Amino acid sequence: MMMIVDRFEADYAVLEVQTDAGELLYKNLPLDWLPDDIAEGDVLRKGAEGYVIDRAETDKRRNAANLKLQALLLREDA
Repeated sequence: MMMIVDRFEADYAVLEVQTDAGELLYKNLPLDWLPDDIAEGDVLRKGAEGYVIDRAETDKRRNAANLKLQALLLREDA
């Protein structure tokens, strides 16, 4: 199950959770359950030691979003 940090509110993070069935849910988790260096857009996985940032998936998703943004900006300049 993939979890993406949507935003922070007070002492918790709001996660966008995509279930194995493709359903999209939102879940609140206390910040003290999560890594200290967590940021909006990070992809989380739950492992044996708790929640960890999936750096490779986070980078992949950020790069894809940046490419889409650049393509949109280039269209506006034309």
